[in-house]
Amino acid sequence: MQFATKLKPDDEIVIEATGNTSAIVRLLSPFVGRVVIANPILARAIALAKVKTDKIDAAVLAKPHASGFLPEVWMPDEETETRGRVVAERTQIVS
Repeated sequence: MQFATKLKPDDEIVIEATGNTSAIVRLLSPFVGRVVIANPILARAIALAKVKTDKIDAAVLAKPHASGFLPEVWMPDEETETRGRVVAERTQIVS
């Protein structure tokens, strides 16, 4: 939250898709104009880099985003996510 309070309403955040992405998006969204979730295919390019630092990783995500070529991942709203969990749970119970 300390990081989030330093952000501005017209900032855009790009994060890699991970297991806790939805929680991070929900935390940061009120502070910025947009939170973009990068497709894991691009994250793989970061993982394969020989020199790995947070600054390099950030640049690898920021450059294609700034040019409009960053492959993005869609994140459902809370209602859609809840319905998906209900359907998944029902499917598990039925099978």
